[in-house]
Amino acid sequence: MRIALFGGTRGVGRQVLVQALEKDWGIKLLARHPDAVPPAPGLEVVGGDALDPGKVILTITGCDAVVSCLGPTKGSAPDVCSRWTDIILPAMQKFSLSRLVVISALGVGDSAGQIPLWMQPFFKTILKRSMQDKDRQEQLIRASGTDWTIIRPGGLTDRQTNGTAVVGTDVKQKAGMVGRAAVASLVINELETGRYRGRTAYIT
Repeated sequence: MRIALFGGTRGVGRQVLVQALEKDWGIKLLARHPDAVPPAPGLEVVGGDALDPGKVILTITGCDAVVSCLGPTKGSAPDVCSRWTDIILPAMQKFSLSRLVVISALGVGDSAGQIPLWMQPFFKTILKRSMQDKDRQEQLIRASGTDWTIIRPGGLTDRQTNGTAVVGTDVKQKAGMVGRAAVASLVINELETGRYRGRTAYIT
């Protein structure tokens, strides 16, 4: 398998990159700072911005699936997720590429109630714009003709969490902390099995 990876230089995306390469998959990674990405067998790095349509097309060319772990970072557009989605969907259609796996977040859309009460003011203030951006992204993806899966993780950590991560599709499970490596493992498994095709799954 060869995947086009966006947002793969940090966080969950970095874990997806590592785990995919461990499986000997091919990766085309779009990175704003390609020199900062260590070379690895099977990895092709495309230098550029995720909101540059030409670079997006270059990244997905020759790939079997698209994975996005994009999110707002210092220096990025606050609505990077939805703007990227506006670019990627017609590009995928043009090149007959259908498989799309996107990392969103618990708290978006109908999962707002899964956020513990003590955390909700934080989501309604500091994270409000980011949640709105991801909500629009999800709406665009669901309305598209792609073979999509949306994954909503809880609070992300690099530490090992207690117990096994919980994965599901209902909206009753409350959000908790989850390791970035566990979220990446779910992405890899979804690309292999398609268990949550056309659905939004949480992991926490």
